[in-house]
Amino acid sequence: MPPLATDSGVWRGGDDLLRCTAISDEAPGVRTFRFEAQSRAPIRFHAGQFVTLELPLAGGKVWRCFTIASSPLRDEAIDLTIKSQAGAQTINTSGTAWMHYALAVGMTLKAMPPAGPFCLMQPPERPLLLVSAGSGATPMASIARFLRDIGCRTPVHYVHLARTPSDWLFKPEIEAIAAELGSWKLDFLTTATGRPTAAAFAAMAPDLATREVFCCGPTGFMEAVEAAHANAGGPATAFRREAFTAIPIPDLAPEPPNPAPATLTFTLRFEPAAKEAEAKPSETVLTVALRLGIAIPYACADGICGTCRVRKRSGTVEMNHQGGIEEEEIAAGEILACCSYARSPLVLELM
Repeated sequence: MPPLATDSGVWRGGDDLLRCTAISDEAPGVRTFRFEAQSRAPIRFHAGQFVTLELPLAGGKVWRCFTIASSPLRDEAIDLTIKSQAGAQTINTSGTAWMHYALAVGMTLKAMPPAGPFCLMQPPERPLLLVSAGSGATPMASIARFLRDIGCRTPVHYVHLARTPSDWLFKPEIEAIAAELGSWKLDFLTTATGRPTAAAFAAMAPDLATREVFCCGPTGFMEAVEAAHANAGGPATAFRREAFTAIPIPDLAPEPPNPAPATLTFTLRFEPAAKEAEAKPSETVLTVALRLGIAIPYACADGICGTCRVRKRSGTVEMNHQGGIEEEEIAAGEILACCSYARSPLVLELM
């Protein structure tokens, strides 16, 4: 997550809404939506990060994470390239369908600032492998555009897998970037012969162990790439993967790393709703809130996006976040409900 800005002119979300300024088609079922801050403040982020948007669905507002496709050096706006996961008939229940069939140029949305640890923050010190499947190409586009904008000539192997050639995202632009920078190798593949195995990836990239890898796509796809990297002797610290999935209640987060005895329960009280319930040590604060009918916004449910913030007035929690909250915010009493577990009675304030 980018450091907290001290410049009041930098976009920080909240009441400074994002305005949609352009919509364009990229591939079948895929569109790019351009947003600017209503204040015209610059939007600062790192290549590969995402923003979280509040979408006004008919059944109620929901928060959804979308990866930024544009270069962080062009901070006057952000581009979100989104594949619709359902048809127009699901516009009232699907966030991606709402984006495709209801969002129009000129509309504004509430949003949270860019976040996420899956990002390239500076020019790479070693060759890169950017490998994606389907809409996983979106963060790779941001990284590629960033490398173009800084004129970085580090060797890059760019691999993208899609169902058909018409589904290859950003192909003409990636080819232009590769030609401009040189030392790039491109592999655009289809699923006609099946998803590549770990052995196939190893054969495709024999220097895999020497590269820093950014991988985004379906779980099985990423596991194959990760296995190839590990089998080749690549260090785990040089492999990064990203995937957003819908996580149903009650499986909002993994078990805490050091769970308290299962026989214990703790009272959680939510203000100003004045509602309380007993929480098991393995239940997240978000799970308990939703059980009480308290609508805490959430999106990733994995401690990454920072959407589900609440303020802890008293008590102790065990929080297992993944970069969605800053140390200064934790010191001020804020926690992420999706990855926080009660370790004493808690009084919590909705934000």
